[in-house]
Amino acid sequence: MSTTQTGVDLKRTIGVFGLACAVVNITVGTGIFVLPALVAEHLGAAAIICFFICGLLIFLIGLCFAEVGSKVTGSGGTYTYIETAFGPFAGFLANNIFWFGSGILQMLP
Repeated sequence: MSTTQTGVDLKRTIGVFGLACAVVNITVGTGIFVLPALVAEHLGAAAIICFFICGLLIFLIGLCFAEVGSKVTGSGGTYTYIETAFGPFAGFLANNIFWFGSGILQMLP
């Protein structure tokens, strides 16, 4: 089995459209069809205001990640950001807490 080099390197860029598509893909899941009905059932007419407030908060969090992502060039997401800011032990703790929390959420009905 032979391997050939074509001399073509992959670009390490996503672009605005690719990033927007990735964010929409992550944000929009099957929950978008179920959760609005549950929220409207519990909150009534205030559900619309709640959705706008939550959307604003998510937008601000996205701006924070965009700012940090432009400063930290390494890959690794939140772990890399925390490791750069607070050191390897804090990054280790944050990564394991995220992993443990994801496991707990998977066990919930």
